[in-house]
Amino acid sequence: MKGGRAVLAIWVDIDPEDDAALNHWHSREHMQERVSCPGWLRGSRLKGVERPGRYLMLYDAETAAAFDSETYYARLHNPTALSRAIFPKFREPWRTACSVVRREGQGIGAAVLTIRGDASAFDALAALKPARVDLLEGEPAIGQAPTPEKDLRHGSDRQIEWAVMAFFWSVADATTARDRHAPSGEIFALQHSVSKADLQPVS
Repeated sequence: MKGGRAVLAIWVDIDPEDDAALNHWHSREHMQERVSCPGWLRGSRLKGVERPGRYLMLYDAETAAAFDSETYYARLHNPTALSRAIFPKFREPWRTACSVVRREGQGIGAAVLTIRGDASAFDALAALKPARVDLLEGEPAIGQAPTPEKDLRHGSDRQIEWAVMAFFWSVADATTARDRHAPSGEIFALQHSVSKADLQPVS
């Protein structure tokens, strides 16, 4: 399966005055730290279109085992100074390691339509030929061990059982798809994405 067989999906709200700090942390430190772990392939940050205080952070991995590796847990047990400053600002986080049950397409697009808890829209969205559409099954036992980083986030992470994520070429395309096939879905616009290849030095 192209693009890996697993996704770590994190939805989180943050106050608008903390946007700049979150973006700096996630783009300049956190994605690189995560994507450099064994088995991690790509990190992406997307911002809510209709709820601009909401973010979606996605990490593609070879398999869900990447979210339980010793390297990853070593980082969860030793959060950076920036992470210690940002994580307490997270509100109502949803965080789930997921297996990719079905996928059509590859890569990512400029906007993603997410539907949590309902897999029924997958075929209808796939028929629209978006850049990529995933059917995700939550793996509730993976990546959930107690760590100092987890303690920084207020309250327990909520988890999804199922989700559909459809990446479209534009916010307008995602909105049209949502209105036709998934009225309960949320739309996010891509802000930044970093792949493992991006971490390689330029020769």
